[in-house]
Amino acid sequence: MKKVKYLVALLLGVLIVTGCQGKDQTKTMVCSRTINQEQASMDLSYTVTYTGDYVEKVESIEKVTSTDTSALNSYKEEIEATYKPYANIKYYDTEVTVDGNTLTSKVTIDYSKIDYKEFTNIDSANSQIFTSDGKVKLETMESLYEQIGATCTKK
Repeated sequence: MKKVKYLVALLLGVLIVTGCQGKDQTKTMVCSRTINQEQASMDLSYTVTYTGDYVEKVESIEKVTSTDTSALNSYKEEIEATYKPYANIKYYDTEVTVDGNTLTSKVTIDYSKIDYKEFTNIDSANSQIFTSDGKVKLETMESLYEQIGATCTKK
């Protein structure tokens, strides 16, 4: 009898734990695009971490490969100037490097923690991705990446 009670309690515990995890599991969507031109090629990759319908974090890696290193260095300066206004925003991290013939730009934004009002004050165009309560819907992010020609896959 004790074994039956133990097994029932164990099964109930498993059902409660797995039942609570089913809907709110963190998932990943990867959006990517490759662009090849005469002077350069670009590999764009965006990894979106989300729970339910809302984005938690986006990690962007954009790589530009070119034999014209002076163009890469100019591009690096332009990217850094674009990111500069966001330098003091918590949960918005950037890194731009040139290694040989490849420029790599990495941006990580934790949308679940970022001060969205501060973020949108820098550029009002940023407000298009946020809901009125400061969240980012997955479908909005997916649509933005598809508009630039990226293909998105949910894992």
